[in-house]
Amino acid sequence: MNELTLTCPYCGGIVPANTTICPDCHEDLAPLIHLESEHLIRYNEGLALAREGRLEEAKACLAAALAHKESFAPAHILLAKIHAKEQRWPEAQASIKRALELAPEDERARLLAEEIQKAAQEAEIRRQEIARARRANAERLLAASQRDALKAFGLGVGLTAFAALLISWLGGGKKRHG
Repeated sequence: MNELTLTCPYCGGIVPANTTICPDCHEDLAPLIHLESEHLIRYNEGLALAREGRLEEAKACLAAALAHKESFAPAHILLAKIHAKEQRWPEAQASIKRALELAPEDERARLLAEEIQKAAQEAEIRRQEIARARRANAERLLAASQRDALKAFGLGVGLTAFAALLISWLGGGKKRHG
């Protein structure tokens, strides 16, 4: 089936795009046409929801579109854009990879794939920098804590020694009776 005509599954006749009735056998093909275009309907719903910022609902519509027609590259492309907006880089990369498998000549998809790859790499670099900074901060806090503990321990030992000395001085002046 192409965009302009439909082949009637009952008689094999050609049905023009401007009607749902087969001119040869007079069967109403509206349910079949609706079924054949279900992926487009779901895609358009997903597109509208994505434009409104309702990304979870948009993803659900796109999943429904792909359930009807997995080979529909525009749904994969839009899904890649949504995942990229959410900074879900592995999912964005998987979606755009599938879109490019389905439509290798699509220049917009190729450019989007490059942008997603670059953004994913930059996000990974930022993640590593944050992890290094957190580790360094934790090490500084641990070192400071250990220094404070050592000072407190030293102070405790000093106070204990002073108390023992004081007790011995105070107790040393008394005579013991035995």
